Amino acid sequence: MRSALCVIGILCALKGLLGAFTTTHATNIHTAVLGASYNNHVRPSDVTNVSIEFVLFSLNDLDIKTQVMSTSGWMTVTWEDSRLTWTAATYGDIEYIYTKQNKIWGPELIIDNSVAGMDPIGHDDIFFKVKNTGEVRWDPPGLYVTHCDIDVTYYPFDYQLCKIEVTTFAFTTEVLNLIKARDTVNTEDYNINGEWILYSSRVEERFLEENGETFPQLEFQIVFKRRPGYYLTNIVYPVILISLLTNLAFLLPADSGEKISYILTVLLAMAVLLTLVGDSMPTTSKHTAVIGVYISIILLMAALGIVITVFNLRLYLREDQSETPKWLQCLTFTMLLKLNCKSKKVKNASGNDQVVSMDDDLELQDINDGRKSLKPIMNQRPQSPDGQGEVGDFPFECKEVAVFLDCFFFYLFNVITFIVTMSLFITMAVCDVPPI
Repeated sequence: MRSALCVIGILCALKGLLGAFTTTHATNIHTAVLGASYNNHVRPSDVTNVSIEFVLFSLNDLDIKTQVMSTSGWMTVTWEDSRLTWTAATYGDIEYIYTKQNKIWGPELIIDNSVAGMDPIGHDDIFFKVKNTGEVRWDPPGLYVTHCDIDVTYYPFDYQLCKIEVTTFAFTTEVLNLIKARDTVNTEDYNINGEWILYSSRVEERFLEENGETFPQLEFQIVFKRRPGYYLTNIVYPVILISLLTNLAFLLPADSGEKISYILTVLLAMAVLLTLVGDSMPTTSKHTAVIGVYISIILLMAALGIVITVFNLRLYLREDQSETPKWLQCLTFTMLLKLNCKSKKVKNASGNDQVVSMDDDLELQDINDGRKSLKPIMNQRPQSPDGQGEVGDFPFECKEVAVFLDCFFFYLFNVITFIVTMSLFITMAVCDVPPI
């Protein structure tokens, strides 16, 4: 019994020694399958199916200004070559050998939308892994700098769809097919980016038509979502804050002498912010950022505020305070007094001001001293003693009307700012995700 066990042990040991890797076995495989009969310029079959998987390692940069995406990763390319087969048991159970790219046939692949050159993928020093069944695996790493069509409509709450297009112009679809190894990009080794979130990915099989010939193409689509925290703090928040400060110019007293300088400072601040946002946007009119439109509207409001303030100061500092334009008198009685919650003043027969509530009818009630009822100031104007003209027909001075106008435009600009700001947030909240 012991002798039988010893024999079995010796046989197992010999089998292990015979089946172990040796350089002689590996050399014999290379000689057998890569001999003089193998031509690396001849494709393996009539129609060769090349399977490609893209392994994304990191997003290096997504430049909005230049519309360029830079990524690092590698392509896992596999195909079958029936000429590269051997019986593993004959060669010490060796199932794999490695050879250089210039020794066996391989597909010529390029990045179709590359902006850093159109050189074929891979390098001559990269090894091919060949299995005894004829399966060839090629893993060329690379830094892929590709064009990306940037859509900044919802900046900084935007999603960007970028593509890496792999194709070959050496072989048409009649002799070679590019097949996706999986429906999505492989992100198992992906490193998190501080500015962009990898939202989703997809792989599409497409075709290119060139000079009447059809070439295969694989399109790796990747959707990135921007992390908005930095931009909320440094762009959105200052823009909204300055837009609110614009309206405060109408609350400054005209006597302070700071109204024009204040609103000019706000206008310049908005112009600087618009310049900063514009510098980070691509120089294209294909897409317009909502926040850029918002800043432009606020900038226009600040410019209108300057114009209104200039004319209002001229009214406030007018030498003859009784010369109020007719249209401004009508506006005062129809809107400004109600908005300012003020009462209407008329002059009675004794020349004193009579305060009348704005809720009264057009025909005023009898005055307390028993005199006859007065018409509203717009309908009955007292005559001068010589009967040559009207005097004292408007009870407010230009200074008072200027204050009324400031209050009116303060409320008006606040309403417009609120509507525009809410429209901005609603538009950004319903931003579309690129379909893939």
